[in-house]
Amino acid sequence: MMQKRENILRYALLVMAFLMPFIANAQEDSVSYRRERNHYSVYVDFRVNSTTLDPNYRDNRTVISRIDSLFKRLKEDTTITIEAIEFSGSASPEGNLELNRRLSRARMLEVEKYVRKHLAFDDEIVTYNDRIVDWEHLVELVEEDTTLYMRDEVLRIANGTYPDVKNYKGQPVDGRIPEIKKLDDGKVWNTLLRRYFVKMRNGSVIMRVYTDVPVIIEREPEPEPEVVEPEVNIEVIPESYHYGDPDPVVEEPVEEPVEEPAPVEEPVEEVPVIEKTPLMSFKTNMLAYSTLVPNLGVEVRLADHWSAEITGLYSPFNLFAYNLKTRVLAMKPEVRYWFGEAMRKGHFIGIHMPVAGFNIQLNDDYRYQDPNHALWGVGLNYGYAMLLGKNQNWTIDFTIGLGYMDMKYDVYEGVRNGKYIRTEEKYYFGPTRIGVNIAYLINKKK
Repeated sequence: MMQKRENILRYALLVMAFLMPFIANAQEDSVSYRRERNHYSVYVDFRVNSTTLDPNYRDNRTVISRIDSLFKRLKEDTTITIEAIEFSGSASPEGNLELNRRLSRARMLEVEKYVRKHLAFDDEIVTYNDRIVDWEHLVELVEEDTTLYMRDEVLRIANGTYPDVKNYKGQPVDGRIPEIKKLDDGKVWNTLLRRYFVKMRNGSVIMRVYTDVPVIIEREPEPEPEVVEPEVNIEVIPESYHYGDPDPVVEEPVEEPVEEPAPVEEPVEEVPVIEKTPLMSFKTNMLAYSTLVPNLGVEVRLADHWSAEITGLYSPFNLFAYNLKTRVLAMKPEVRYWFGEAMRKGHFIGIHMPVAGFNIQLNDDYRYQDPNHALWGVGLNYGYAMLLGKNQNWTIDFTIGLGYMDMKYDVYEGVRNGKYIRTEEKYYFGPTRIGVNIAYLINKKK
C-alpha cells in the first residue's frame, strides 16, 4: 500500500514539472489604475444690477457654448467622475454691502440653475463661494495694468483691511471704497469703474473631475539564451584578381536615420472681446405716425445710469380734408434714470416737459388754435428698452407717462376762414406720454 502511494506521488510531481513552463507562460499581465484629475473653470458676465444670465452680453454666447460642449462630454464619457463642484458669484464694488451681497448670491444661484438643467450631480459634492466683491480679482487686473495712474496706492488699499463705513444714504459699504475715491479727487475711481468693474460682475462654476486610467504591468520576459556568433575570418583579396575567382565582399555603408525636426506651433492670437458703450442715439416714435405727425429725437448718455432726450414733432398737413387736421409743432425734453445700463437695456423712469403749438380740427363744428400761448406741461413716465439684433446698434423702448398740462386756445367756426368765437383755458391731468421708439445707437468701443 505504501509503495502504491509513493508511485502516485512520483507521477503527480512528474506531471507538474512537465506543465509548469506552460502555466507560467499563460499567466496574464497584472492591471492597476492611475487616477488622473482635471479642473474646468467657466465664468459668465452679468450686466449692471442684473442677475439674469444674458447670452447676448459680452462673450457669454461663446462661454455658454463651451459649457454645453463640456456637459455633452461628461454625459457621453462614463469613465469621467465629477468629484467636486463650486459655484461662486461676485459684484462690482460701487454698490453698498447689502446690494452687492444680494447681487453676488443671485448670480451664483443663476449659474447653478443653468448647470443643474444640463447635468445631474449629488448635493454632497457642491460648495458655494459667495465672494460679494472679489477684491483679489481686482488686484490681479490692476497688477497687469502698468499704465494705471496711482497704481501702487490702489494696490495698497485693495490688499488692505478697512472697517465698513456708511455712505451718504446711511448704508454700510466696504471701507476700501471711500479710500480709493479720495485718490486724485475721484479720477482714479472713475478709471477703475470704466476699465475693471465690468469684469467683476460675474458668476462661475469650477468642476473637479477624475478618470481612472488602467495601467498594465507586464511580466518580466524570461531571459533569452545568449547567442554566440561564430568568428568570421575576412580574407584579404590579393591584388592579382582573375576572372573566375569569387567576387569580393564589399560592405555597403549604413545610412543613419535623420530625425525630422518637430513642427513648431504658431501662437494663436486671441481675438479681444469688444464691448460697446452707447454715447447717443437717434430715435423716432412709431405711434406718432398713426396721426401723420413726423418726429425725430436725440438721446445723449450723461452717466452710467442717466441720459437726456429731446424729441421734436412737426406736422403741417391736413388729414385728407380741410376740416380734418392735426397741425402740430412740439418739443418734448426728458431726463431718464436707468436701472440697467443707460440707453441699452432695462427699466427706466423719466421726467418729461412737453411744449407745443397746435391748430387742430376733427369735425365740422370747431377749430382749435393756440394764440401765441403754447401748450406746456410736466409729467413722470416709465419705460423699458431692449436691444434689437446682435450688433448692439438698434434698440426699441416702450414708455407711458402721466402729468399735468396747461392749455389756452382760441375757438373758431369749423369752416374755411371761420370766424373767432371765444378763448378757452383748461388744466389737464392724465396721460401725457406714450411711445414705441426705434433708436439707432452711436457707440464707443471700450
